[in-house]
Amino acid sequence: MAKLLLLTGGRHPYEETTPVITDFLKDAGHDVDVSECASELSGDLSSYDAIVMNTLRQELTENDLDEEQRDGLMGYVWMGGGLVSIHISAASTPDWPEMKKMTGGGWILGESWHPPFGWFQVHLNNPDHPLAKGVEPFWTYDECYCGLDIQPGIDVFMYGVVKDEDRPLGWSHQYGDGKVANIALGHAGSSTEHPQFRQLILNSVNYVC
Repeated sequence: MAKLLLLTGGRHPYEETTPVITDFLKDAGHDVDVSECASELSGDLSSYDAIVMNTLRQELTENDLDEEQRDGLMGYVWMGGGLVSIHISAASTPDWPEMKKMTGGGWILGESWHPPFGWFQVHLNNPDHPLAKGVEPFWTYDECYCGLDIQPGIDVFMYGVVKDEDRPLGWSHQYGDGKVANIALGHAGSSTEHPQFRQLILNSVNYVC
């Protein structure tokens, strides 16, 4: 069992996705604190085994992380804390390049894109990766991200195909002493209810803790 801080809130349907994610994490035996204000990042994070980001922090929506919160998150992961980044979370704090370095990359506001929300197939290029344990190629109703900021050195294990090009959708990453997992799926409540998505997030928590 892990003690998790789940950050939520922003311009996405988090009122749908965060309850689903919270419930299946708790059902798996994890202790989950859910925070929309993210004030915990400014305090003592030593009691947490990992931080799960299902959030979009932006100045536009007045929920951007302040300097103290950014320092707290960065220091936590760099010193060995686990981080799970879900869907568009890595696009948070767009003026802070360290976010992409920490998560291994992700959505670039104003540049990245995706086909219309709908059905597509998710493929595994490394089924032996720890994040792929118990996961088979699957169809999902979600967004397949394209044109992401992909940082050097990440270990991509999962992808979608758009316009005959492989689009990374899941990877692991090392940031300092901290392990990081990024799962780019999970736009809507129906997306997060998919059993394969659930397995991916549970694998991610187990991997980073």
